[in-house]
Amino acid sequence: MSAGLLSAQGEALQKQVQRHLGRCLMRIQQFELIAKALAAHADLAGSAPELAAIQSKRIDKAFTASLGTLVKGEGTAFTNLRTLFSADDQEADALDENKLPQDQISFAFRYRRKLSPEAKEEKLRELDTLVALRNRLVHHFMEDFNIFSKEGCAQALQHLHKSYSEIDRQTLQLHEQLKGLDSVRKLQASFMQSPEFWKAIDGNSDTNSAT
Repeated sequence: MSAGLLSAQGEALQKQVQRHLGRCLMRIQQFELIAKALAAHADLAGSAPELAAIQSKRIDKAFTASLGTLVKGEGTAFTNLRTLFSADDQEADALDENKLPQDQISFAFRYRRKLSPEAKEEKLRELDTLVALRNRLVHHFMEDFNIFSKEGCAQALQHLHKSYSEIDRQTLQLHEQLKGLDSVRKLQASFMQSPEFWKAIDGNSDTNSAT
């Protein structure tokens, strides 16, 4: 790698690379914030007195997770994006009736996107591609492109323009899912404050769960 670009034109190209790299990384961080909100709030289940603590734990774990863990982490306290986009009829019930306290009301909430097999395969491929793209930009950009040459800067700019387009597309799509989740949560909160909800609770005194 050469010591640096000597021409004014070369220095200008290098500054463009730096600016567009920063642009990509900021957009990735926006994607991550949306992913963390989805992961933290897509599921909630437990007895009424424990719900706040359960939710707090999910939020804390999701908001300290890496993008890779948010997308496909297993055994986490939150819902990874692969699970969110892989809804099927085989997923276990959110509440285990055998472990629920008998003297308390329990609740469960779950948000999923049910896609066709083809659409699900494409969505999971896109998510994996984004994780790989993020990792290359963050950890290997200087290995991939020689930004101390005009040719390297030109190649880097082309890659960054293409990368931003993909990051932006996926960020906008994921934001639509977050709006959908927010809408469902508001509907649930409204229903739980309604007379119909409490009538259903009072009318089912032999059970301690509501989903």
